[in-house]
Amino acid sequence: MTVATKIGDITVTIDVNHPVIPVGLGVPGLFIKGDTQKDQVYSSLDALAADYAEGTDIYKVASAYYAQPNAGTTIEVITYTASTTGADTKATTGGISAAAAAYFFSVWHFAVVIGDNDADQLELSNYIEEQNFKFLVAEFTTPDAAKAYTNKRTINLIHKATTDNFPVAFLGRVANQTVGSVTWKGKGDLVGVETDDLSYPEYAAIEAAHGICYVVKGKKAVSSNGWTASGDWIDVLHGSDWVKVNIESALQDLLNTQDKITFDDLGFAQLQAVVEKVLSTAYANGIIAYDATTKAADYSVTADKYADLSVEDIKNRQYNGIHWSYTPADAVHGMKVGGTLDFPY
Repeated sequence: MTVATKIGDITVTIDVNHPVIPVGLGVPGLFIKGDTQKDQVYSSLDALAADYAEGTDIYKVASAYYAQPNAGTTIEVITYTASTTGADTKATTGGISAAAAAYFFSVWHFAVVIGDNDADQLELSNYIEEQNFKFLVAEFTTPDAAKAYTNKRTINLIHKATTDNFPVAFLGRVANQTVGSVTWKGKGDLVGVETDDLSYPEYAAIEAAHGICYVVKGKKAVSSNGWTASGDWIDVLHGSDWVKVNIESALQDLLNTQDKITFDDLGFAQLQAVVEKVLSTAYANGIIAYDATTKAADYSVTADKYADLSVEDIKNRQYNGIHWSYTPADAVHGMKVGGTLDFPY
């Protein structure tokens, strides 16, 4: 497995314990095959149009994204090359995973593959799954077509009309809202996206496959659900990404701006306070659950004492003693309502 690695002093890892299912983390990354691997970040449709004229696939997709009510200003285009294996060296170069690895820590957070490149798209789905960070948004005409896509970090959109850019419209509608403040189910007002007129068996098949379609519920067109291909909730995973990124950023900023963080219990308390502040913000944003027993946010942060550290870690000035956990906040996705008729006779 090729692990994406960035330059820095802080690494945050997350172990997910079941049963529980500094940026917005909503930027789409448009992956398109070309002759030269490259990465381009744009802050407007006009800026993108300088490189991709009207009528090109990238322009059409970007235009659909910027048309949405909550679209962010930033969009990223990542060009990947075909994968080739050297006749002499037998080494493989190029490919969509190579481009994803090269630019993994750029601003994109939701990948969308442009063009009919199913093998490349599946490769990217598997690569993102290995990293356990970021998402792939894929679109299929039927749930059967999405059978190979079962990863936790892949969002399967099922849509009969694949020409109206459902993936980027969905991202433009939801992804850039404050992480934790929104669930991905029941989101309408997707500009330019047609609803599917489904029979109940068709709808049930999409639900069984953990797909998401765009249908009318009640009197409004909305996204049918808010899960990934594995059945995990998008908002929970997006929230964990936010926590990871912001803890890393806040701790790195502390190391960069302070003249010295002492390697003792006082210094460790400073580090603990930074993590607690991030988790407090996560709670305020709706990422972390409320504990009815303690009547407070359901998270904890502990810091190991100097006396408990290994001689090797002390020698290397490596502190691995911050431990944190939280319970993700849930959202109401459905209900059954019971009623009683009281007759006067």
